[in-house]
Amino acid sequence: MIFILAVLFPSLILSYIGLHSVRQEQIRQESAYLQALEHSLALAASRVESEMEDRLQTILNNLPVYGMMPGGSFVLQLRSVVNYSPLVEEVFLLDRDARILYPRKFPDRQTGWQQLSEQDQYYFSLGVAYEARDMPEEAIRQYRMGLGAAGCDLGTMTLINAIARCHLKLNQYRQARSNFREVINLDRGRFLGGEVPFVLLAYHQLCGIESSMNSPAEALDLRLDFFEFLVNNFQYLQKAQHDFYISGLREQIEAALAGASQEQAGRHKNIIEMKRAAEAERAFRNFFDKYLLSVSGNFLQLSGGDTELNYFRIQAGEHQLLVAMKVSADELRPEGLRGIVLDEEKVISTLFEAAESYAARSGLDVFLFHSEGNFQELSENQENPPVTSAGLGEVQNLLPFFRLGIDSGGGTAFGDIQKRTLALYYSVFAAIIGVTFFGIVFIFRDIYRERQFSQLRSSFISNVSHEIKTPVTTLKVLAGNLAEGLIHKPDRKHIYYRLITREAEKLSYLTENILDFSSVEARQKVYRKEMINLYDLLQEVVRRFYLMHQEKKLVIHKSIPSNHPEVRASAEGIEQAVLNLLDNAVKYSGEEKNIWLSLSHNHNEVTISVMDKGIGIARTERQKVFEKFYRVQHKGQHVPGSGIGLSLVREIAQLHNGRVELESEPGKGSKFSLIIPVNDEKDPADRR
Repeated sequence: MIFILAVLFPSLILSYIGLHSVRQEQIRQESAYLQALEHSLALAASRVESEMEDRLQTILNNLPVYGMMPGGSFVLQLRSVVNYSPLVEEVFLLDRDARILYPRKFPDRQTGWQQLSEQDQYYFSLGVAYEARDMPEEAIRQYRMGLGAAGCDLGTMTLINAIARCHLKLNQYRQARSNFREVINLDRGRFLGGEVPFVLLAYHQLCGIESSMNSPAEALDLRLDFFEFLVNNFQYLQKAQHDFYISGLREQIEAALAGASQEQAGRHKNIIEMKRAAEAERAFRNFFDKYLLSVSGNFLQLSGGDTELNYFRIQAGEHQLLVAMKVSADELRPEGLRGIVLDEEKVISTLFEAAESYAARSGLDVFLFHSEGNFQELSENQENPPVTSAGLGEVQNLLPFFRLGIDSGGGTAFGDIQKRTLALYYSVFAAIIGVTFFGIVFIFRDIYRERQFSQLRSSFISNVSHEIKTPVTTLKVLAGNLAEGLIHKPDRKHIYYRLITREAEKLSYLTENILDFSSVEARQKVYRKEMINLYDLLQEVVRRFYLMHQEKKLVIHKSIPSNHPEVRASAEGIEQAVLNLLDNAVKYSGEEKNIWLSLSHNHNEVTISVMDKGIGIARTERQKVFEKFYRVQHKGQHVPGSGIGLSLVREIAQLHNGRVELESEPGKGSKFSLIIPVNDEKDPADRR
């Protein structure tokens, strides 16, 4: 009984408390780990959404401004957005009163005859009366008198068209042709006139005049002009009227193509393509009126001045449309709303690419997957389902069944540690029950082991807490991952060891750079000169640089002859200068980092050259790069650094009574040359 009360019950109670503590610790660690994953995933979702939004904003911002260019050019530029933007299927524009600017369609009803002024009507009636009496010369005189007093473009066009008609009756083709061309130029795409606008009559009559004047090439050019005019301005004509002129023109043009020039044939082909595009535009307009007009109009009216990009998934018959709309913030722009219909497959592909790019940059196992089916992995070797997932913000409206997930990587630190801890506690618990039958010695032994394990656990938690609290730097993250047991495979451990060595060497190099720069600035740096062998020194520099940059694509091509004479210089200073030049060459090279290191000399000087095939330096910046803290900025490329490396190289060269020369051309690379005297006798003492 004493044994049970004094040993068994306390042991069982302690075992239960220990197991409960482990379980609580497991829950706490899981919660902390999941919170960290959720935070990382939220950031990833924000970046992926931003990349998609940036692409769509760029497309919308590149849409032409309605009314800022001729109608044909405006439509062609809109169509080019559809043709050359993979994400875009169609584009639509509404003005601030929800009237459709694009896509266009045939008018719903015929435009009525515009009214002439009383004075224009007076002269026009007199001319018509003379025409009816077969007096075209007198009719022309009356029409010309009316032209002198015409008060509007409509009156002018009416009278000029009548004059041209009279010239035709008199077989005065050249005068009639001039009058009809004046009508076309005066109309400027407004289609003024009655049921048959004057500009159509003018084109039609001109085609007949050119044919009758035995000028087939000019007649074909004019018919092509008329054809292109009808294709680009179909929205002003009734469908029957448009089809009538188009069909007649096509027959005449196709009959004349046998004798057409290569340029005319090519132009005809282009107009046919424009006609197909116009037919597609009209088909989309019918679709737009049925499914998108009400949604777009309501969004424009209810936006309340909100100019943010908005996403909609709209049911259109049996299909789902992905639409992005934006209200214009510029009150001077006639279009109040710009919208695009998106290609769903391209949107999904773009999101996959954005997620893959972010995963590559961040090192996280982030991927896009379909939430209602088997998850779609980002990479071919993805095998684990997501630990947690997040939506894509506003983009989620387009793809409600797609989410962004993150994978633990096939074995988390807390999972492995907890499994081992639980297994150990269960073993201890079983041992306690066994010790009940074998004696107090085994119980004391187990208590001792329990105490040891508690101390190890406390030490482990303390180390983990310390790692969490310390600044998140590359070196400590790598060491922390190894300490916590995240890496199991020997080859992976070896990679981490090499990364730690590289980061430590980089940190040492950066510290040396900063300290040397500070000492040189304060004129306190001592470079002790002695006779040195540059061949051995540069070989050591290359070895150290490879240790700092353990990259597969880094190749240093050496041209360092071993028969160079010794020079009087500071080994420390020369090493620091060459390391800076090599580091600068690597930073400003592309993905293929090929560097050329060479050594040459003449009777008086030794030249150490470092050349790369990187982005190069503009002529205006070649002297500035040697200034303190100055760094060359290149659009679209962020290069890390402090801006003191080349300044330190110049200081070291000057302290050796030498110089630094630069040869560079943007896009072709740079060549830095450190030139020092072979035997510097100007100042035998150490320089400060």
